[in-house]
Amino acid sequence: MTTTRPLFILICSALLSGCGKKNEFVAPPAPEVEVQAPLIGKTTVYSEVSGRTEASSRVEIRARVVGFLKSTEFAAGQFVKEGQLLFTIEPEQFEAQVRTATGNLDKAKADLEIKTANFKRREQASSSGAVSELDVLSAAADMKAAKAAVSIAEAALMDAKRDLSYTQVHAPISGRISDSRVDQGNLVGSDATLLTVIVSVKPIYVNVEFNEREALPYLADMPNEKNPTGRGGKDGTAKNKKIELILSDGSVHDELGRFDFVDNTINKESGTIRSRILFENAGGRLADGLFGRIRIPETIPDAVQVPSNVIQRDIGGSFVLLADEENKVVRRTVIPTLFSLGSMKIIESFDESAGTGLRPDDRLIVSNLQRAREGIVIKPVDPNPVQVGDPEPVEAKLPEEKTAE
Repeated sequence: MTTTRPLFILICSALLSGCGKKNEFVAPPAPEVEVQAPLIGKTTVYSEVSGRTEASSRVEIRARVVGFLKSTEFAAGQFVKEGQLLFTIEPEQFEAQVRTATGNLDKAKADLEIKTANFKRREQASSSGAVSELDVLSAAADMKAAKAAVSIAEAALMDAKRDLSYTQVHAPISGRISDSRVDQGNLVGSDATLLTVIVSVKPIYVNVEFNEREALPYLADMPNEKNPTGRGGKDGTAKNKKIELILSDGSVHDELGRFDFVDNTINKESGTIRSRILFENAGGRLADGLFGRIRIPETIPDAVQVPSNVIQRDIGGSFVLLADEENKVVRRTVIPTLFSLGSMKIIESFDESAGTGLRPDDRLIVSNLQRAREGIVIKPVDPNPVQVGDPEPVEAKLPEEKTAE
């Protein structure tokens, strides 16, 4: 009696448990993700590349004759005009050389007069048979030698005068001059002594190097048979771009520049091409050797913008995730460009043949990306509207003046 009761209770429990509902698997709810259409429209973007300013003209002033430096006629660092007197080298020995050369020339001319008169007399006497033909020929030769001596004396005088002119050193260009590299009283000219340097910074250049991908839009400006100077480019606009210069303190130079030179070959080692931007520098605010960043605007008529964080990358390349008509997650290959606008990245336009890029009506998944796996069903939610417009180009202006407190 005692052994059958527990068995009875166990059997009743088993029967009662079999009368309930069966366990069924309940799928988790579809993850909620925010979706939005790509932003497509006219957009201005900027390429930036670093470079340094370079004077448009740079002249090393050297002594061209040997002598002692007599005087310096400028203040270090000042602006000098073309033709302005800079240095004087003691002229006495060169003045003496001019006088000597002048005397030699006078002597040669006098000798020529004598030889010419002698030739004429002998030529007249030969008609009457008073002198031989040989005497006439000899007199003619003497006259020619005298003429040659005059030419030599004239050349020597020119050399002496030129050397005398070198004792006064004038500025060959207008620009800012450095300091004097030689003190007064020193011997100069024995080794073409460097006296000072003048640089002209009106206009001024900024030398930069573009990588191959950045340079491609500007190669249309390469000179050719129809466009020898390369000043128009394929559409006549490339070299007229409004290029800004951002200085090392972050200020924007108050002038816009333009392309002045693009080299004729790509450097095979660095993969870059040398270029030069010209700024008029009318106010003279830019000096030779300054560091700066060149900013070049480019307008893209139908730029495709997506948030930078939605672009993923694996062994197959860059891609984004989209929601199709059935709210399934699909993958789409995209090709990012070099340009970004804040948190947005510009990608290449839709290419139907390659199946890359985005259409205006695509639904781009922009949140909960860790749960949005390819092939699963998601629950799309509209995000807060993103206001992204065509940024206005930065207008070059004078930096604000700081006042001492």
